[in-house]
Amino acid sequence: MKEIKRKEAEAELTKAGWSIIRQTGKHDVWASPDGAATVAVPRHKTISPGVVRQIAKGLPTTPRGWQ
Repeated sequence: MKEIKRKEAEAELTKAGWSIIRQTGKHDVWASPDGAATVAVPRHKTISPGVVRQIAKGLPTTPRGWQ
């Protein structure tokens, strides 16, 4: 995985039906459509590869360019 922009991650999560359930400190916490999974997305310009990998696990398919 590579570093991506926060806006790109948010767009992919929204497209997959995820929604923000709360904003705490410097992170937004997103929940899956069924509410079974959550992921904390930092509010930085770019998101590190480790966090990108964690977000990708919850998406049905890995978006192009994230690999």
